[in-house]
Formats: sequence, structure tokens, C-alpha cells
Amino acid sequence: MLNTVLLWLKKFIKDPFSHFLIAGAILFICYSFYHSNTSSTNKVIITPSQITQQKRDDIKYFGTPPSHVMLNSDINQAVLQQILSQEALKLGLEKGDPNLNAMLMQRFISYTTQIAKINAANTTLLHRYYVAHRQNYRYPDMYSLCYHFLSPQEHAHSKQVPASQQCLSRITKQDLLSKLGSSLVTTLNTITPKTWSKPINTPFGPITVKLIQYKKAGILSFKDAKLMLTNDYTNAVIHTKIADVINKYRIELPANSGIVVTTKTLLKNV
Repeated sequence: MLNTVLLWLKKFIKDPFSHFLIAGAILFICYSFYHSNTSSTNKVIITPSQITQQKRDDIKYFGTPPSHVMLNSDINQAVLQQILSQEALKLGLEKGDPNLNAMLMQRFISYTTQIAKINAANTTLLHRYYVAHRQNYRYPDMYSLCYHFLSPQEHAHSKQVPASQQCLSRITKQDLLSKLGSSLVTTLNTITPKTWSKPINTPFGPITVKLIQYKKAGILSFKDAKLMLTNDYTNAVIHTKIADVINKYRIELPANSGIVVTTKTLLKNV
């Protein structure tokens, strides 16, 4: 049995086609090993020469050397461009379009934004976000009222019902305080609804008011907050997605460069 195996193996080794198969197998193994190693290592390297070039570019464009804050922001932008452009390449977003890193980054952000907007259109997901963050969606004390500025004659001989009136709906307490003073707000909080008040002194002269409706400060309903929720949820999804991508990368900077690159600083450029 052993002799038969050895004889078969000898013929296999001598066969030219067998050589082709063995060489192909070795190449495949080497390629797989190389590809797995390179694809699993996400690295962004910023060299001293890149920082020097960025300084030169800023001097050329602005006429003065960049401040440390500006240079730090420029390097953060360059790092984010490299990270997101690589992610865009992995998704094939560059196909048919010879884009630079900045364009690829914008395409990745646009792609992520579209996904976020699709998620935001999902009422279940949006309501779940509302429940978790509802304390952020509050409305202040709101007043609906009618008013009439009193002439000197009316002030001297005030009538119960003024001859004319103007009305405001859903005006905030803060707006009333800043425009007409605390006396008016105090009056609105104490008078009987839908009855005219006694004359009140304001920065614009004496006034009489009638409270139509008062709504105490509280949390907006899901329906009333939906527009703000959609915007906030979309931004949260975008930042979370890009933060997850950034955290896959190991970023190397020159020693003692003073440049600070973190997930937080990179997200400022989104």
C-alpha cells in the first residue's frame, strides 16, 4: 500500500500540470495571507513633512503662518479625509469618478446621511429616540392674550372694556418679560381669564391685558417635536456611524508635534 502511494506521489510531482497546481496554490495562500493582514490593519500616518507642507499651504493662502488651533484643525481634516476616503473606497463609492480624498470623504458623509435619513423616517426608531431623549424637547410657559395700550384719557378714565384690542398667540414668558416687563407677567398669572386687567405700567406706556390661555412649561409631544427629532436623530446616527469608523483606525502622528487628533476632534469636521 505504501509503495503504491509513493509511486503515485512521484508521478504527481513529475507531472508539469501538477507543478502548475502547486504554484497556484502557493500564490493563492500568499495572497490571502497578505490581503488579510493589510485589510485588517487600518492606519493613518501623518508625517512631519505633511505638517510642514500644511503650514506652507496656509501661509500661501492666508498670507500668515497658521495658529496652532488652525493647524490642529487642518491636520484633523486631513486625517478624517484619509479615514473616510478609505471607507468610501471599500464601499466602491469612487467607481467611475476620479475623486480626491476630500471628494471621497464628502461622498461617504453623503452616503451615511442618506442612510440616517432613511432610519429617521422609521417612526418606531424615531419614537424610541424620543423616549430616550424627551427631556431635551421642552416648551416654556406660553401665553395667549389680548392687549390695548391706554391713551392718557383712557388711563385717567379707564373703562372695563377697551375700544380696540390686539392679540398674541403662544408667546413665551421670556418674550413678555423682555418686552413688557415683569408686572405684566405677574398680572397675567393673577387675573381671571378672559377679563380685562387694571392698567399696568410698561416701558411703552400703560396697558390693559386679557388672558386667553395659559400653558404651563412641559415636554413636547412626539408629534409636536417630530421635526426637531428627525433632525437630531439624523445627526446622531451620522456621528455614531462615523465615530465607529474612526475607532477602527490607528492614527500615528509625529512625536512632539503638539497635534491632537481624537474621535471628538475629527467629528468637528463632519
